Amino acid sequence: MGLLLFTSEDSFQRALYQLWKTPTKTKNLFQNAVFEEAADLLNEPNGLAYIYNYAHLFDEAGVFTGKPWENVRKLNPTLVRGTLHAGGIMAAAEVMSNLRILAIARGEYVHQEMSAEKAYDFLTKVLALNVDLLIMKETEENRVTQLYKDKQASEILGFISDHCFSPQVFNILYQEIDNLAVQRPIVTNKILKLISNARRIADSQKTANSSLMKYENAVYSPSALAAAAKEMYENQLKTSNDLLLMKEAEQLRASMKDTGLVSPFHALFLKFITKEKPGLLQSLLAVDETSRENLRTNLDFVSSLITSSITMNTRRSIYGLMCLLKRNIFTSEFISEMEKLVKAPLHEQVKKRLLGVHQHLDSSALRSLIVSGMISILGQPLGIGQGFNPTCQSTRALSYWSQKEPVMLLKLFNHFLEHGKITIHFEGRPISSDALPHVSLNDEDHIDTVSLLLIPHLDSIYFEMLKTANGRGQDSHKWINPAFHINGVWTEFSDIYSDPDFTARFYQYYHPSCNPTVNEGLPQPAGITIYNQSGQVLGAHAILIQRVDHDPKGCIRVYFYNPNNDSLQVWGNSIRTSVSGNGEYEGESSLPFDDFLYFLYAFHYPIHEG
Repeated sequence: MGLLLFTSEDSFQRALYQLWKTPTKTKNLFQNAVFEEAADLLNEPNGLAYIYNYAHLFDEAGVFTGKPWENVRKLNPTLVRGTLHAGGIMAAAEVMSNLRILAIARGEYVHQEMSAEKAYDFLTKVLALNVDLLIMKETEENRVTQLYKDKQASEILGFISDHCFSPQVFNILYQEIDNLAVQRPIVTNKILKLISNARRIADSQKTANSSLMKYENAVYSPSALAAAAKEMYENQLKTSNDLLLMKEAEQLRASMKDTGLVSPFHALFLKFITKEKPGLLQSLLAVDETSRENLRTNLDFVSSLITSSITMNTRRSIYGLMCLLKRNIFTSEFISEMEKLVKAPLHEQVKKRLLGVHQHLDSSALRSLIVSGMISILGQPLGIGQGFNPTCQSTRALSYWSQKEPVMLLKLFNHFLEHGKITIHFEGRPISSDALPHVSLNDEDHIDTVSLLLIPHLDSIYFEMLKTANGRGQDSHKWINPAFHINGVWTEFSDIYSDPDFTARFYQYYHPSCNPTVNEGLPQPAGITIYNQSGQVLGAHAILIQRVDHDPKGCIRVYFYNPNNDSLQVWGNSIRTSVSGNGEYEGESSLPFDDFLYFLYAFHYPIHEG
């Protein structure tokens, strides 16, 4: 009994010894004292190492008896960060739990319910999930700007990494980056941060990981010229002949097409050729015959868009432009509305809203944000994300309009820019957003510029419609969806709570064997119910059914747009949505038909004729 040897007057030792010798039924009276002493130690130099000396004794002493950390089999790596950020004794308990697992992983503590291998895997996942905290440097800047909770979390992760680093962290990072990138989100900040963190870890560990090279190259050296030139890139462009520039354009295009990511080199190259070699725009931006034709017939227009929208800060929209050129929507009316967008007067509330998020920008910079934002929306309708905001209904509407009504979306947006409001009719009554309260967004970092401006206004109209349609004896979206989406939503409606033929009706109108032409009317809005692993309802969520088709294995799948930032999710009953490998187009999620039906609770269908 090693604890009997502890004779020091050290307060942590004394608290731990007091807990150890206390009967199990009264241990809860002494546990907090141990956590409080540990919390104090974490503020001292070498405090972590000091606590770790006793990690193999925590279970024997009863540190976690009756606490969430007691059963090691139930511990979840995804919860570690939040508990560390809670601070106080909660964070101290989390630190002690992770130190106990570190002792198991290193073979210093043999645990009956967790092997050293499982402990090692657990810590590897913790490190990968919190890689941004792992690489926090002990600089004066970090001391000043980082929250204390981040600093403390960084220290425990660094301690674990120093004693138990696994190259598997890179594989987990790669999988996370790949899962996000394949969905082609408009806002790529999270992906870029993960790539940057992976690179810094590789440098600090003096190792390399080939699986991540595709993404690292896409950001830091997407072409041979970019890799060689670095700071001298612009000078290299000026002295290169047309053949070398064409090769550069093709390499930059391939990098974007392969990853959906845009580097600073893309922006420099695009600005250069737009001004000096516009004929090379095809080599950079055209990926199919439609793209080439759109560029050939609208070169001046596209060049003006680039000039008015693409800067180093808005470079991610270059990928959106490449995608936009693939769409067969370049009508005279579309071009006219896009040209209005470049020149539309900005309402003071619009300027105020943008400057509230992007300080220190002049009027031309604001314009580039607006135009580039719309280019991304139109080029990547399935890349529009709600961030961490509960705004799936309004975000879905933006995707719907971009896909089915791009000219209408442009007209709505241009009117908004000039007048600072949106008006949508509901059952003959105009509902204007300027007469309604706006709910603040919880997250402004993970949404695009158009969403930043429009979502609060759209949400205010949506909630007004919800209030008006409430109490009609059926799901209010029967009436709201056709009005809120303005055009094209099928008017018939079924929900699982009031339609006894719900399942049969969905088969009748959505399964290709019953309705071979179903895809002609899609996308259509639908509602799903999300459950947790225990089968408890977490809530309703708005999506778009994009298409229903055979996957490469012959299985009928429902392909859908999910406004969530990351659509690779477990919705309940251990059913995980797919984002790649099953015939998905960029930005789509999918499930087998019956799995999708398991979660579906409401959908629209067309009026039956005949």
